[in-house]
Amino acid sequence: MLKISVIIPVYNCEKYLQQCLDSVILQTYENLEIICVNDGSKDKSLKILQKYAKNDSRIKIITQTNQGQSAARNAGLKQATGDYISFVDADDWISLSLYQKFVNRLKKINRDVDIFLFNACNYTDKPKSIYLSKFFEITEWKNFQYTNFLHRFDDCMNPFSGNMSAVNKIFRKSFLTDNNIEFCQGLIFEDQLFYLQSFIKAKSILISDDPMYMYRRQNYSSTMNSLGDKVFDIFKIINKMESFLLKTNNYEDYKYAFFQHKYIQYSFLFFETPYFKKERFYDEMKARLLMTKEEKLKKEVCKKLVGYDIYESILDLDWRGFYKKYKDMRV
Repeated sequence: MLKISVIIPVYNCEKYLQQCLDSVILQTYENLEIICVNDGSKDKSLKILQKYAKNDSRIKIITQTNQGQSAARNAGLKQATGDYISFVDADDWISLSLYQKFVNRLKKINRDVDIFLFNACNYTDKPKSIYLSKFFEITEWKNFQYTNFLHRFDDCMNPFSGNMSAVNKIFRKSFLTDNNIEFCQGLIFEDQLFYLQSFIKAKSILISDDPMYMYRRQNYSSTMNSLGDKVFDIFKIINKMESFLLKTNNYEDYKYAFFQHKYIQYSFLFFETPYFKKERFYDEMKARLLMTKEEKLKKEVCKKLVGYDIYESILDLDWRGFYKKYKDMRV
């Protein structure tokens, strides 16, 4: 039987942790290794983990000083002994049949895959509701109508369309190890780099449109307000993504999609940045997007990209003008 290592980074999640753990230990597929990385929690999270571990021998607890989600996930990766790796955030939960459905799909195709990609739902506490908000559209993938068709990154028509989280995917452990893929520590938005590195390298991606991950929709603006200057990490992550594309000789293939990702990502985060940091953030993103004029991108192609008017507005306006123009549209 295939063994799946489920890695759960935990930091001050006592309010939601039990729901998360229940969704994992009650899986219909039982051959799991559940690695909970207590990342310096100051609430009752560790006590909850210890209580669950007493009753389920599959649960392993790693305790470390607070180093962030990337370091917690990497710590779990180092200890994982499973054939496949799944990441679950401690304030979310998963469908009880997720891993059984994954194993059944592997049996049907009778082979291993590098990545299994599945969809997700959003959950809000106020009002309490679960609503379908797909992380990706399966129609963006070539031959999506064939259940057992194995994809590669080239098969996606919109590869930077928001499907960049690590949690709605299951990775083959040896694939990650052989390609030295791990999370970039010390920076937020690290999922974007991990996503790009793994999907570019993957030779077999199996896809399901079933929403099997429940993502708790927090107040994103409040989260951003608490991050301080960490919001500027996006520029470092984008730099690393671009360097990776260049290093692997993939930049030319994806330069227009990546360009679109840049201005859409920057403009979205501009509106989530605390007000007193907006001018600084805007100046940074404007300077970086001005550089794209030197990248020999064909304007006739760029004009066809989604939201190209946003890019032109960033270059033409100051931060107040841009804020006024788009604040009600929430780009």
